[in-house]
Amino acid sequence: MLKRIGLILAGLALILSGCTSKAEPSVSTQQANRVAAANRQSAAAAAAKAQDASAEKATGQQYQADNDHITGPNFAAAAVKQVLNQPTKQVYHAVPTVNIDGDGHHYYQVDVYSRQKDGGRGHLLGSYFVYLNGHITTKQLD
Repeated sequence: MLKRIGLILAGLALILSGCTSKAEPSVSTQQANRVAAANRQSAAAAAAKAQDASAEKATGQQYQADNDHITGPNFAAAAVKQVLNQPTKQVYHAVPTVNIDGDGHHYYQVDVYSRQKDGGRGHLLGSYFVYLNGHITTKQLD
């Protein structure tokens, strides 16, 4: 009887030892290449996003008006209104003189104010710098 129990225990030990094999997971070369390519693409996208954020911090938001030939302050105000999708609760005021930035490019400044109930100007919401080619930015190059 003792001999029989010993054989049963030895058999169970052999069965259980077979269940604990240490098989290594395998990845094919194609799978490894796909993962590496995805990692490179993700890293490149993250770097590009960081670079875009850095550029926006330095130059502000960028817009391009449909009109690429701005010839006066009224055209500049209309261009800002166009790129902001024609908001009705705002008042646009273009500074009547043309300015020159640090690189020697001419631009018009358009200030945007909230519209009061009587139609007048409220508080300043922001300033936009409209270049003669229709390029609009929210920060000015010194």
